[in-house]
Amino acid sequence: MVFVERNKRGKHTYYYLAKSYREDGKVKKKRVFLGADLDSALLQEKISEAMAKLDEIDFGSVISKNEAKEFDELGKELNNAISGIEPNNFYEHFITQYTYDSNAMEGSTLTLRETGLVLFDKISPQSKPLRDVKEAENHKKAFDYMNSLKTQKLSQETVCKIQELIVKDTLSESMKQFEGTLRGVNVRVGNHIAPPFYKVPKQLENLLRWHSKYHKKFHPVVIAAYFHAEFETIHPFVDGNGRTGRLLMNYMLKQSNYPPINIFLKYRLKYYEALEKARKEKNLKPLIKIMKNCYKDMIKIYKAEK
Repeated sequence: MVFVERNKRGKHTYYYLAKSYREDGKVKKKRVFLGADLDSALLQEKISEAMAKLDEIDFGSVISKNEAKEFDELGKELNNAISGIEPNNFYEHFITQYTYDSNAMEGSTLTLRETGLVLFDKISPQSKPLRDVKEAENHKKAFDYMNSLKTQKLSQETVCKIQELIVKDTLSESMKQFEGTLRGVNVRVGNHIAPPFYKVPKQLENLLRWHSKYHKKFHPVVIAAYFHAEFETIHPFVDGNGRTGRLLMNYMLKQSNYPPINIFLKYRLKYYEALEKARKEKNLKPLIKIMKNCYKDMIKIYKAEK
């Protein structure tokens, strides 16, 4: 819980941003000094600056009103473009492109054309690893499952089911036990050392609780961006975290009547840098900028399809 403390000493009032939290069964508190004798406008500015120091984000100010309006207009424009395409044609085109980009982000060697052949013509390229073929098929199954979900409230069971579909029959024998279950080992992703496995259940539970509490309070794009960044930081599974996380982004956007989004492979480097910024600096803006660019790219694609 984050709150402002006011301490009056003599003629002056000193302001602190404080955060209370529970650790090892004990309630602890962090404080950041904001300044003295602040008016309301300057106090709010100082609070926004101090939030990151407390590992918090001022979600209401992540995007401006104009930026929120721009996203809403992009969403409507893309939905209109999609509505002018025969549903099965859109589905085949989107899931092929989405599967190709999301899997290639994780190292799949299938081309866009090969991905379409695997998903809709049941033709497997002989020169490519069987694991890449299986992962493409799995991604489509996981997308269809995610798309069938009706409830707004996410559960650990749902998240684990998506991951299970993503990694089915692709893990090594020693890791098969982690299909659809949270990891029981510690992992490192690049330079990021993920939280110890024994902390994962609680951290994922807290993230899901946060989504349940705030998904209607803040802009859908902010909700999806924050959840995705935190999910990747927790890295709750031994494999399939990126693909699962991007599917969950789409689940959240769908529940707010936003069109699906595809993070294109061409943004891979900037996307990873944006996740790093979110993790280290609590800065969601780079990730949100990528989301905006992806929506613009999709509008161009699907307007041309009409």
